[in-house]
Amino acid sequence: MMRFSLISVFCFFLFAATAQEITLSSPKIEAMFLEQNLELIAGQMDISIADAAVAEAKVWDNPEFSINDINIWSAGREKQFSVELTQMVSLTARRVKLANVEKIAKEIAVKQFEELLRGLKMELRGSIAELVYLQNFLELIEKQRKFLDEVIAGYQIQYEKGNVARSELIRLQTEFFSVESEINDMQTELNALQKTLKNLIAVEPSVVIVVLDDKNNLPSPLSINPNELIATALVSRPDLQSATLQCEYHKKDIIYQRSLAIPDVSFAIQYDRYGGVWDNFFGIGVGMQLPVFNRNKGAIKTAKIQLKQSELLVEQNRKTLQNEIIESYRNYSNTYTFLERNLKNPALNELDDMLEVYAKNLVERNISMVEYMDFMSSYRSAKEMLLKNQKELRLQFEQLQFSVGKDIVSNL
Repeated sequence: MMRFSLISVFCFFLFAATAQEITLSSPKIEAMFLEQNLELIAGQMDISIADAAVAEAKVWDNPEFSINDINIWSAGREKQFSVELTQMVSLTARRVKLANVEKIAKEIAVKQFEELLRGLKMELRGSIAELVYLQNFLELIEKQRKFLDEVIAGYQIQYEKGNVARSELIRLQTEFFSVESEINDMQTELNALQKTLKNLIAVEPSVVIVVLDDKNNLPSPLSINPNELIATALVSRPDLQSATLQCEYHKKDIIYQRSLAIPDVSFAIQYDRYGGVWDNFFGIGVGMQLPVFNRNKGAIKTAKIQLKQSELLVEQNRKTLQNEIIESYRNYSNTYTFLERNLKNPALNELDDMLEVYAKNLVERNISMVEYMDFMSSYRSAKEMLLKNQKELRLQFEQLQFSVGKDIVSNL
């Protein structure tokens, strides 16, 4: 057991010694994300795969070479055999039509990559907002712990002098323990967010990221026109563009499937040695399948149904998109108005100064324990509410940009 404990302590100090704290701004984190995110790098490969499919679709069918009728009993110069070289030729430009289908598939791959980027960027920005909130909240709680520690130290002296009851000292120590426990829980949340952020920007596990709180002012909802956002989204959202391209894909596929209903023609050159009337016979041949049983009707019908299905989904996506933007805009507007109204409340600006005043007055016995605890609870609730709503405002603005499919700040 002792050996295990020593190893654990050694590992802890080894990790602490190798940990590196880096302070990053939001733009720097996004730049690292775009350059280093492994999922994005892998996603880009789908576009290269689609390029390869386009190139492959343009390639002619390979010619077929066969050698037959070899007489194993004969020998020498009079040995019998025949040779045939066959090339398949499409009468309907099948390869061109297939290439057109694959080109649309490549465009879909591009839009799917953009949709992946949109989703990961939303996750990144949400993680940044959550991390900034926890950093600020942790700073608030640690400040509260600092003053509480000073109050306990003062009360300890007063208790030893017999000026205060032990129950009051225990009440403060219990509150201190509660604050310490909350700090520990917040550290656990911070560790989880650190993991998420480090995965998104692909940095070493030992790195500890501190996000700069840039406190950028977000645009007023009055400066944002939701109808303009909807118009922008209809041409910017990669998921909607991908759904629209699916319609084009099925249109091209219908043309391609119809071309498959017309059989290809095969041309052959033949050589036959000692296999017939002539010792050396040269000939040509033409062949094709007869479209008696299979005229590709099933595949054509499937492509038509898929086209209709895609058109319905595009219309549904348009309606969903509009509702998402209106919902996101209203949520953002409500929170923005709430914060703007409450930040003008002078009591919020005086809270930090009052924290020290109340601590001093409690030690000097100018206020009761109940009054001090009530203030601590009010202080904590008010500051937590402010930080939460600032975080929610940022998240709602990012949700609005996510719904539009494009950063909207530069367009305001």
